[in-house]
Amino acid sequence: MKKIEKLKNFIMDNEFRMTFFENRIHVINYQELISLSDEKIRIKTTNLTITFTGTQLVLSKLLDQEIMIEGTLTKVEFEHE
Repeated sequence: MKKIEKLKNFIMDNEFRMTFFENRIHVINYQELISLSDEKIRIKTTNLTITFTGTQLVLSKLLDQEIMIEGTLTKVEFEHE
């Protein structure tokens, strides 16, 4: 990969990513918020549907392709499409 392509990929970071913290999950570059309740949140990526299950789940941050889920998480499920 050429240096200019590496720099472009670094600046234009489009890769899906989840970062887990205590009582919260930061999700970047998802495609769609499918459903939202205080016990279940579903999102879609390019080739996955991800279901977060827990209690008192809320979105504390909602930006274009970026969310922060807070609450007590009990399960994360991945469905390949």
